[in-house]
This record gives sequence, structure tokens and C-alpha cells, in this order.
Amino acid sequence: MSVAPERAGSAPRTEHRDLVEHVRVLSDNDPAQCAVQGVLALGVVRDAGDDVAEMHLCAYLGFAYYLLADDARAVEATQRSLDLARALADRPWEAKALATLGSVHTVFGDNTSAIDFLEQALAIRRELGDPFGTAVALNNLGDTYIEMRQFLDRARELLTESHALFTSIPSSPDATKGASVSLGTLAELAMAQSEQVGIGAEAAATAAAEALVRARESLEIALNLDDNLRVLAIARLAEARALVACGCYDEAEQAVRQIRAMGGATSTPYFQIMDSMLTGRIHRARGFHAAAAQAVEAGLALTDDTPRMTERVQLLTDLVAVHEERGAFVDALAAHRRLFEATLRARDEVAERRGRVLNGHLDLERAQLATERAQLRSEQLESVNRTLAYDALHDALTGLANRRDFDSTLAAITSRSFAPLTLVLTDLDNFKAVNDGFSHLVGDEALRRVAQIIGACVRGTDLVARIGGEEVAVLLASDPDPAFAAEVCERIRRSIAEYAWDDVAPGLRITISIGAASWRPGESAVHLHGRADALLYEAKRLGRNRTVRDA
Repeated sequence: MSVAPERAGSAPRTEHRDLVEHVRVLSDNDPAQCAVQGVLALGVVRDAGDDVAEMHLCAYLGFAYYLLADDARAVEATQRSLDLARALADRPWEAKALATLGSVHTVFGDNTSAIDFLEQALAIRRELGDPFGTAVALNNLGDTYIEMRQFLDRARELLTESHALFTSIPSSPDATKGASVSLGTLAELAMAQSEQVGIGAEAAATAAAEALVRARESLEIALNLDDNLRVLAIARLAEARALVACGCYDEAEQAVRQIRAMGGATSTPYFQIMDSMLTGRIHRARGFHAAAAQAVEAGLALTDDTPRMTERVQLLTDLVAVHEERGAFVDALAAHRRLFEATLRARDEVAERRGRVLNGHLDLERAQLATERAQLRSEQLESVNRTLAYDALHDALTGLANRRDFDSTLAAITSRSFAPLTLVLTDLDNFKAVNDGFSHLVGDEALRRVAQIIGACVRGTDLVARIGGEEVAVLLASDPDPAFAAEVCERIRRSIAEYAWDDVAPGLRITISIGAASWRPGESAVHLHGRADALLYEAKRLGRNRTVRDA
């Protein structure tokens, strides 16, 4: 039997903690009430948008549904818990949900999917360095191997490690419960070994005796626990099964009565089916074949409404043996036919569920791929938009701001309250001769170098823009000292005149003329630009390679 999800990881909001804890206790002790109260609690936390509380509740509900053999709802609730855990990046609760999904698929008989889920849960627990969670995952995985009736040596390895981990955790009520459950699972393992075909009577008796020892060790721990109805019921059930295997029928019958009297956790279909199975085996061993058949048929009736074929196959196997022993071969043949049909149905349902799991994986992968594609398209679109936005405001050749950016920035500045601003307009001298005499390729490279030189001569907060063929403008803002603008203009002129232009083309020489106008209160952008342009042409008229500023 699987260990219930323990408490760890993310915590619900303070106002929901008592509610979630109440549902947790019910999931372990009264699954039927948990199913009722848990749904009501889900409505509360969902309305409040508490995803962590919803994740917890879905995990507890999923486990309760699993105990109630309502496996479709168990999968739905647990899958929701898993989705939330992954969205919240909560690894402990992701492992819990995977473990419950593994347990549900085990009772389906879909052992391939079960082991896949449980191995994932175990890997997460080991990765987190969580000894309790690792012990839980090891127990659940070992339980699945027992249900398969294969790889029992592997099951023993897992369960031995699980029990050792539980007992190594000091002062932990949850770990003590886990130790009881792991001993009960070891008892189930010994029972499975005693029932192996061809094992021999002596070996079967030895294995049954081991099962009884383990079951009683489990029961001894469970009797001293608080909040332990399900754990105690598991221990009593393990003891009852072992007592039947050992031929202690009176004690076994007493153990079954004690389980019935517990109510709550033992009112679930699993315990009721096991009650019928054990009662049938006790009657059969005593030679009461009619009563045995009646008990087995009562258990079979309980399996009609569940998708769990494992218990149905076990009951039908017992029914065939009962009818054969009492000489009712027609009834035995009819029971055998039902067993054959149940086996086929179990095989088909496992295949169908496995197909659904695989389709679910494919759907998830498709959704993830679609999300990745959408994200890639979004990123590509964002990149294209950034490129377009950049290109709309920058000159392709030099990388400087373009005329549109320059005009809008100048208009924005001059529309606000007055602040110091100098507009510097520059124009390369006789640049047509550069293009004609050295080629347009050289001219383009010269423009790129000029852009770099001017950018290096100003501050990062100043705007440098190419506003025409060989015209570059600079907006010098926020400095009231007129001498600063003069220094910048001279730095630009001298840097260009003294640059090693031979590196671009032998014999190349470039100079620049500059006009600089300071913004006057109330002056429009157009008027300021016109004054700077006039000063630039004055510099050209006076012989080029010079700066002309307003007074």
C-alpha cells in the first residue's frame, strides 16, 4: 500500500492552512469525508486565488480518490496538483503528485506507466536530498514491483532501503508511520513470494512465516501512533493475510473483524474487497465452500464498479479453486471463463490506459512545442520590431540618429520651459571631391569615421545626428557655459582635421565647417535651426575648416 503524501514544500496562505490541514487528516483517515470536504475547500481557495493551497488540496483529494477506487478522479485531481507544482516550481510537491499517479496506474495494472511516474518521483527526492521523501518513493516503487509479481528481488532491495531510511530519521511521527507501512509492504513481499508457482511447500511456509513477523512488527508500531487509522488498518490487513497463509484461521478471522470495526479508512472499496477475499479463503480452508463462494462473489460485486482488475482476477482465481475443490466443475468452468474474460479485459484496459498516457505525453510535448514556437515567434517579432524602431530613428550608414529623430528631439526640447541648449551644425568641406576623386566607397568610410570622431568629442547625453549627405548635427544640452560649446566645436574641428586619413585612402584630407547657435527664450526649433545653418554657411564663406558661433 502506498504511503500518503507528506507535508513539505510551499505553504498555503495563513488563512487557508487550517482548512488544508483538515483535508489532509481526512485523506488518511476518512477518504469518503475527504472527498466531500476537499471539494468544498477547493472552491474556497480557488476563489481566493491561492494556488499553493489548491495544489495541496488536489494532492490530498487525489490520494483520497485513489483509496476510494475512484481512479478517474484520482488521476484528474493529481494531475492538477502536478501541473500546479510544476508551474510553482515546487519540486517536493511535484514528486508527491508523481508518486500518487504511479500508485493509481499500479492498481490499473499499467505497470510501465506506474514505474515511469515513480522513478521520476524517486529521482526528484534523491536530487533534493530528502530522506523521508526518498523512503516514501522507494516504498511505493517496491509496492509496484510486488503488484507485478515480478522482480521481487528488486522489490526487496527497494523496500529494505526504504525501511532503513524511515528508521534513520529521528523524532518524526511521519517517519514512524512510514516505518510501519514499509514493514507492511515487506510483509506483502513475503506473501507474494509464498504464493509463487513452483516454490514448494517448505519455502512457501517459510515466506508466510516471514510475512507474519513483518506484519506484526508493522502492527506494533501502528498501535502506538496517533492519527493513524489508515496505517493501523494496513498493518492489521497485512497481519490477517499472513495469518491465513500460515493457517492461523481463528486469529485471521479476529483480525478481519477488528478491521471491520475500525470504520472510516476501512470502509473504502479496497479494504472491503480484501475483507471478502480473506473471508472466502478462511471459509475455503475450513471446508465451507458454499460460504467461501458467497464471500468471493460479494467481493466480485464490489469490483464491478471499479477499473481495478487486479483484485477481480485474484477473486476469480479463488472462486475457480473453491468450485473445483467442492466438485462443482460446471461452476468452476463458468468461473474460469469469467477469469479468462477478466484477464483479457485487464490486458485491453491496460493497453488503452497506456495509450492514453502516451497520448497525454504527446499532447504535452505538442503543447510545449507550440508554446516554444509561439515564444520564438514572439521573440522574433520583438526583435524585428526593435530593429524597425531602431532603423526608423537611425542612419543606416553611420549608426547616428537620423533627421527624423533629430527633428523630433529638437522640437520636444524647444517646446518645454527654457533650458541651456546649443545647436551645432557641421558640414564636411568639399566632400563631393572625395567621392569623385577617391570613390563613393571611400566617401562612405570617411562618413563613418567622421561619425565616430564627433561621437567621441561629445558627452553620452548629447544627441549626434546625420541630417543630410555630409551634414552632422549635435544638440549640446544642459550646460549654461558658452565656453563649453566653443570647446566642443573646436575639439570636433581639430580632431577631424588632424585625423590620419591616409589610413582610409592615401592622400585623403578632410576638414569640417561648423555653425553653432544657442537657443534663445521663446525661439522656435525652426528659427534656431535657421540661425545655426546661417552660421555654418558663414564658416564656409570665410574659408572653411572653422567654427562660427553666435554672439
